[in-house]
Amino acid sequence: MKTKHIKAGVLSVAALAAALAISGCSMMGSSAGYKKADKTGEGIADFGKEVLNAKIAVDNTLKALDQIAVTASSDPRAAFENYSKTVAKLESTANKARSRAQDMREKGQAYFTQWEQQLAQVKDEKIRALAQERKAKLQAAFNKIRETTEPLKAQFDPWMSSLKDLQAYLGNDLTINGVDAAKDLFAKAKNDGLAVQKSIDQLVAELNTLTAAITPAKMPAGGSAQAK
Repeated sequence: MKTKHIKAGVLSVAALAAALAISGCSMMGSSAGYKKADKTGEGIADFGKEVLNAKIAVDNTLKALDQIAVTASSDPRAAFENYSKTVAKLESTANKARSRAQDMREKGQAYFTQWEQQLAQVKDEKIRALAQERKAKLQAAFNKIRETTEPLKAQFDPWMSSLKDLQAYLGNDLTINGVDAAKDLFAKAKNDGLAVQKSIDQLVAELNTLTAAITPAKMPAGGSAQAK
């Protein structure tokens, strides 16, 4: 009889331990949500930095192109070499930005997938409805970035191609007449570049807004809270 009581007690303790373990896993899962949000925010921020680098590269390329026209009647060689370097730098920076964009999308997908999984465990209908509403809004804001990046890519790619074509042309005819004959191409390259910069500014603004919407507030080290 005593043995039976001991066995029952052991089983009760085991059941309690299992329940606590499951509860612990659930609690850990719920706290991991904001960590996924932080990771997503980091991905957005990293992408934003590369986008800003791309804007600088665009500006440097346009300035280098102007210098070729300015020095065409004296000695455009140095200006052309600088232009070639800026075009290569621009292409490299754009590739890094694309890589960061992919990383951002993957982190965002993981964040929303985990959120959806945790929503399935919420019993309170009002809380679940509120969470679903918030998730839908944030996911829509996240997906909206694609609405800006895809048109930007459609702008950038042909412009990048024209810059490289112009580089090839000038590489074979860097004379005064050669540069003068390409003045319309210079003007188009500059106008297209300014349009790309404008689209980049719009993307940066949206990325900043999205980062603030997705990630919890975080006070800088050594900072102090300010009343608003």
